[in-house]
Amino acid sequence: MVGKKMKAAISLAAVMMIAGTVSVYASTPSNAHKELYNGVSATLIKAADKKPATIQDQINQLYVGLKPGQVIAYYVADQKFNPLNQIYFAGKGYVLKDYNEYMAKAKKMNAPLFTKPKDLPKGYKFKTGVLYLKNPDESSELYKKLDQELKAQAAQGNKSLYTKSLEVGEASSAVLMYVKDKVEVSVVSTFVMKSQPTNGTPVPDSNPNKITETIEIGGIECVYTTELKGKDHLDWTDTDNQVRYSIWAEGVKSDVVNFAKSMLKNEFISKTKRAAIWQPFLNYGAR
Repeated sequence: MVGKKMKAAISLAAVMMIAGTVSVYASTPSNAHKELYNGVSATLIKAADKKPATIQDQINQLYVGLKPGQVIAYYVADQKFNPLNQIYFAGKGYVLKDYNEYMAKAKKMNAPLFTKPKDLPKGYKFKTGVLYLKNPDESSELYKKLDQELKAQAAQGNKSLYTKSLEVGEASSAVLMYVKDKVEVSVVSTFVMKSQPTNGTPVPDSNPNKITETIEIGGIECVYTTELKGKDHLDWTDTDNQVRYSIWAEGVKSDVVNFAKSMLKNEFISKTKRAAIWQPFLNYGAR
């Protein structure tokens, strides 16, 4: 049960911006490692048949060859490309157009939960469900083992990229997409990630292309962000269960707010009931 302590959330990671597409769903890269991902989308569209010649080409090819549910841990033994000397992950989740199949897979993967609204804004129907794979946490034994193993291989080899496939059975984020005519609304839930320590004094976020306002819905503070160059979104966090919610759409603020009102009208499902009661959006997806 969620109390008044639920606070406004910052917008989701940039990967959630592509929640409206179904071409590929990869795990979220580190912000400090963005240079590794430049040009990935273009490469996915026209994957090269020839052998990759650069580190960037090899990383892009990792994504091309991924199958749904597959994750690859990789290490770049190059200080320019990997100044933090860390391992990273490339993963492709599940895109499911059948609602019942999506629900079964989401429950099996312990995906973050939605609430079960009584109503949806008029005219909307289920389109697609997406499940993002959960990468090993940096504090986990698996992460430490992979880190040690890949770096040991790099120390003895002469390549730039070292990889290892691993099985992932849990989801870090879930998306339900609904459509009405040409309008699409994506409802996203994701487990809150542990914040990493920062060096120095954080710089306040300032973006002239964003306009934010606080909206109280059912006693919960939410943040509505108008993106002048992108999709608008409404965000809030369930601090009891450490789940962040976002609703993304373009130019339909009233519908987005109505989605949130419907979700927040009832109490959130308690953590102890998750395994037995996993019915986000109830039966609306089957319509």
